[in-house]
Amino acid sequence: MSSALGIYQDDVFKMACEQFRVIADYLEIEPNHRERLMLPKRAIAVTLPVHMDDGSTNTYQGYRVQHHLTLGPTKGGTRFAPDLSMGET
Repeated sequence: MSSALGIYQDDVFKMACEQFRVIADYLEIEPNHRERLMLPKRAIAVTLPVHMDDGSTNTYQGYRVQHHLTLGPTKGGTRFAPDLSMGET
């Protein structure tokens, strides 16, 4: 698998990859197609500083991951959680 997986090495992404490998074996998906399907097409990480009412500034991380662009623009929900990682997105 590609070294690009490094930023996704959390338990949720690892579990999803293992589930994908099981079904890819069952469906006999070729290895070169597996990596293309497993890895996101595009991942964007942003840091957003927010000025609070008390004058302080809090910084938040945000992620947008697009997995498959073949049929045109992607769409998906937005998740907010303090312990969310790129691999969960």
